[in-house]
Amino acid sequence: MKIKNDKLVIQVTCLVVSVILWIIIMVETSPLLNNTYTNIPVTIKNLSALENSNLVMMNTDKDNLTVSVKVEGYGEQLNNIKKGDFTAYIDVYGFGEGITNAKVEISGPNGVEIVNTYPSQIACNIERIISRVMDVTVQYEGNQADGYYKSLPLSNPSSVKITGPRSVVNSANHAIATVNIEGVKNDLIKTVPVRIYDGTDTEIFMSSPVGNVEVTVPVYPTKYVNLVPTVTGNPEAGYQLVDVTVNPEKVRIAARQDILDTIKELSLAELDISGAYNNILSSKDILNTDGLILMDLTTTPVVNAVIEEVVEKEFVYKTSDIQFVNLKEGSNASPANTDQDIIVKVVGTSTIVNSLKKSDLILSSDMTEAVVGNITVNVECVTDIKLNSISLSQNTVDVTVTAPVSATDAADEE
Repeated sequence: MKIKNDKLVIQVTCLVVSVILWIIIMVETSPLLNNTYTNIPVTIKNLSALENSNLVMMNTDKDNLTVSVKVEGYGEQLNNIKKGDFTAYIDVYGFGEGITNAKVEISGPNGVEIVNTYPSQIACNIERIISRVMDVTVQYEGNQADGYYKSLPLSNPSSVKITGPRSVVNSANHAIATVNIEGVKNDLIKTVPVRIYDGTDTEIFMSSPVGNVEVTVPVYPTKYVNLVPTVTGNPEAGYQLVDVTVNPEKVRIAARQDILDTIKELSLAELDISGAYNNILSSKDILNTDGLILMDLTTTPVVNAVIEEVVEKEFVYKTSDIQFVNLKEGSNASPANTDQDIIVKVVGTSTIVNSLKKSDLILSSDMTEAVVGNITVNVECVTDIKLNSISLSQNTVDVTVTAPVSATDAADEE
């Protein structure tokens, strides 16, 4: 029995010595070394739990998270390790909105010690999913046909609901529906998508699709019509309305074709000139514009009523200045008194009368019914200039009409 026990002791002792010798040999021939492994992928646990809580992780690199790991082990072991032998993850379970540091959990192959992980924590930016209603703005591509007008568009619905992370939704500035109107001549109805843009006109994308809207663009034919002033009342005594103008004279209008065909001109609100003795400039609204769209009109039309004083002027002529017209061929007419004065008095507005010259007036007598001998004929003053009235100091004059000289009479005289 004693021999068996001694034998067991000897075997155990030999085993211990062998292990010690192996350790001594390994330490001497393969000492402990350090090595760093980079770009080890980090997975994220419980992302679905975040989504179920209406939260989302906003890290732009969340699909490509990596860490570096420093390990210690024997050279032979380290030489056989690959980065795929490590497993790294973070767990976002229970995280709320805001930035939270998640500890990187990492495991590696047996026989090596993980000395350090970098980074040891990853900052997780968590945002809540929110919604917001935005009005839709219609934007055009192209231009309607020449001579046509596009009216204000209608969007159905007029607003859309956007849903996404809080920072993305808050950055949304425009909800744009773009419709192509190149060459259209009639009302256009199209269903188009709505795109969301931030303040720098960069398109942003929501967690949920924004959807489409139906856009209606009314398109009308156009034409130009005259603006017609309406003047009431009378100027002060001794003054006269000379002219009325409108600026602009025409306006471009757009409307349905059936309405447009009935419009020939447009009237302006009344301008009362009662008692006026100076020019009047007054802005007047256009009347009866129901169903019409006024285009290219930047200001209210202005009516200019020109009012001038009525004045008179006299010109002195001689009877020899009279022009006898429609005399029979060869006949002759001459005033009985060629030095007799005829005074012509003209009445009109100051601008015309003050610029009037004697040569602008012609004394004339129509001799169509004249007979040979001493006769009295009518005299009138004619002119192309517009005057209020023309009066003569005498409307008749005595003249002597001689008959035409025949060929026989001319021979007898010889």
